[in-house]
Amino acid sequence: MSNEETAEMRKTTKVSNADEDQKDGSYEGTGKPKDKKKQKDKASPEGGNVKRQGERGAYVLLPMKAVLMVAAFVLVFSSIDLSMDNPCELKEALDLISLNYAPFCKYNATIEESVKVKKLGIAVISVHGIVFLVILSACMWPSEIKYPGLLIICVIVFIIATVFLPFLVIQYIDINDAKQNPEHQLDSRRLKSEMLRSLEKNFQSDNPGNGNTVSSGWNKIFIKYNCCAVNDVNGTTNDFDNTPWCTTSGSCQATASQIPRTCCKDVTQDDYQNAPDSCHAAVSPGTYKPGCFQIVKSMSLAKIEYYQVLVPTLSLSILLTLQILDVAVAFVMLVFAIAVFSMNGKKEHETKSSA
Repeated sequence: MSNEETAEMRKTTKVSNADEDQKDGSYEGTGKPKDKKKQKDKASPEGGNVKRQGERGAYVLLPMKAVLMVAAFVLVFSSIDLSMDNPCELKEALDLISLNYAPFCKYNATIEESVKVKKLGIAVISVHGIVFLVILSACMWPSEIKYPGLLIICVIVFIIATVFLPFLVIQYIDINDAKQNPEHQLDSRRLKSEMLRSLEKNFQSDNPGNGNTVSSGWNKIFIKYNCCAVNDVNGTTNDFDNTPWCTTSGSCQATASQIPRTCCKDVTQDDYQNAPDSCHAAVSPGTYKPGCFQIVKSMSLAKIEYYQVLVPTLSLSILLTLQILDVAVAFVMLVFAIAVFSMNGKKEHETKSSA
């Protein structure tokens, strides 16, 4: 065989091989190998849709999480502002005589709920902050793991949002119920009744250092708040007549005193023993202090503004709305991603079967 015939046969073989390669898609028209990744994307357009939609979903979730965290920050700080304010001076006074102040203080129930709201807000910030960082990092993952990873993140986001939602709903109901609580209105009759009961049952001595905590507390109230008894003292017959100090033992029972020496004007815990007889024994007008009820009653007003009560409720309602949207977005993304992945799997199965 001549050299010319041999060269012609080699040329014919190369042409036929190139034609076969072009048919099975191994080479492009230039004779260079095709990009396999490009081939795969063309063969399964659903895969490209999953990638695009997964990335779009991540870009939707990121701002959603950011807004949720901002709302939670407002919720936490407004709750701290509310819970750190002393609800009323009445607490300090009634604590001295071991009376429960809660029913008498305005907004007390709301303030107690604000502590729970603060804890819930911190939990929301922590969890959504972690999820935000995970989604942000997922956007920079290599493409081969990015989109399956985003699907897993959608599942996690949906679960977290679903778990938080009932807690937010319950807390929203509780804080609104607290705002409507009748404790917000001072029950003057009950307050006076509780104070009289405490005085008549526990007052044993006019010594502020007396071992009985409640009795000692009453003396401290008389000195600290410049008052005496519960009702105004109008003579030798007064609120102390039925106390152990007058009926069982004490200077009143011994008729040495008609009112405690701590009720006298200008006395302190250090010099109450020097109170004049004209005050504690003779009960002369102008020597003793007015009744404690009106003074204690004036302490019942809350030392907070209404807007401080309103802000946690408003921020909680915004947070609840955003959480509902978060559940909806995560659910739609999850359903869409699962559906497209299923279509892609079905397409691949059909391709393998036809092959």
